[in-house]
Amino acid sequence: MNIEEYIKNSFPDGLQYNMAAQLCLRLFCTVEEIPYSLHEECTKQNLAQVFTELALKGFIKGSTLESSIYGANHHEVTEKGHWVEVIASLFKIGDTVDKIIGAELASRLTRHS
Repeated sequence: MNIEEYIKNSFPDGLQYNMAAQLCLRLFCTVEEIPYSLHEECTKQNLAQVFTELALKGFIKGSTLESSIYGANHHEVTEKGHWVEVIASLFKIGDTVDKIIGAELASRLTRHS
């Protein structure tokens, strides 16, 4: 199983945009909640590609108005550059991680490990 399949299995109904962005940030910041075999896949470039694929497949739902919080509003959610900017917001903006949402998402990941 790869990280994309793991995410889809953990969230079979997909995710709203902000939840997907928070999951992307969580996976970039920590790999504690996922199987060791998936750790290598949690790089900036790979996560950006995975979340692009998820967006293209309709997994990421709803409005992307919140993308401006992450400085990612200059790219479409279906473009890799969008997700690179979401991750880069950690360094550019600094306070984009919602620890409460991250913990909730992580608990759903660990139930499916």
